[in-house]
Amino acid sequence: MDTHESIIASWLYGLSAVEKRNVLRVVGVNAAQLPIESVLEQIAAQLFAACAEDLGLSTLELAGLLREPRNDALQGLVTVISSDG
Repeated sequence: MDTHESIIASWLYGLSAVEKRNVLRVVGVNAAQLPIESVLEQIAAQLFAACAEDLGLSTLELAGLLREPRNDALQGLVTVISSDG
C-alpha cells in the first residue's frame, strides 16, 4: 500500500460492488432536518467504524494508524459514493 494512500480507501477498493452497497446501507443515517455537513460527518464516522470492525481493529487502533482519521474517513466516504460498483 502506498504510504500516502488511506487505509480506509484501500479497504473500500478491496470490497466488491455488493459489499460496497451493503456498507452504504449499514452506514445510512437519518438525515431529517440535519445540515448536510452533519450528515456527511455522521456517515464518515460510521464508515470509519465499519472499516475498523472489518479489519479486526478498534476505532482507536485504526485512528492510531492514520495521520488524519477524520479526513481519511471523509475521503473514504467520497470513495465509496463515487466508485462505479
